[in-house]
Formats: sequence, C-alpha cells, structure tokens
Amino acid sequence: MHYVACWTEDDGIHFCDHEHPSVADAMNCLVPDGGSFIRAWDFGIFRSLSNREFIDFLESLESMPWSSRNKAQGGVLTVTAIR
Repeated sequence: MHYVACWTEDDGIHFCDHEHPSVADAMNCLVPDGGSFIRAWDFGIFRSLSNREFIDFLESLESMPWSSRNKAQGGVLTVTAIR
C-alpha cells in the first residue's frame, strides 16, 4: 500500500514512480496547476482516497511549499488587521 501523484496529459493519466508512504509525502510530487491528484495503490489497484485519506490531503495542503500560506514572508502567515 502506497500513494502516488497523478496528472493528466493529452495521451492519458500518468503517475510518479515513487512509492510514497503517506498522502502528505505524495503531495510533494503534485504540480499545483489543478491537473494533478493523489491516488492510493492498494493491492495492485489504483483507488480513490478514503474519507480519512482525503482529510489527510486537506490538512496537508497548507504545509506544501507552493501553498499561499508559505509564500508570505518565508512561510510566516501574515494577518492584516481589519479596521
């Protein structure tokens, strides 16, 4: 059981050749263009993420290097006061 990052191209769906142990680790291979996604490789078959795995995906989003939360001041989230 492992996870892979997948993306679409004109000739079909492709995936990274890594055997990521977690959803968060597989997210390091995502390209943040909206065309990539994570799939589980379970008993030799690709499957969609379970509800728990999808929650792991969502929780990992803000820690990704390409996240907008990490672009402000070198990873420090800035908060603007509302007046």
